[in-house]
Amino acid sequence: MPKQVIHSATIALKLPLDTSAEEEAAALQAAGIPIDAIGNAASGFLFVRCTKDWKNPTKIFRWFATDIGQVAL
Repeated sequence: MPKQVIHSATIALKLPLDTSAEEEAAALQAAGIPIDAIGNAASGFLFVRCTKDWKNPTKIFRWFATDIGQVAL
């Protein structure tokens, strides 16, 4: 059986689903996630998903400093 590889995010951030784009960008930058002018990761890999909790819907941002599959130096 092949060994399972687990990737831990460098930075994880949870924001309310109704956060504006400007507030979202400011929060990502404040957390240390490098984003460009349109909100995409300037480096590494940014994975975003929404929770299924209908009482408290949130977006979860997970940023990996290197692309998945690469080794950080």
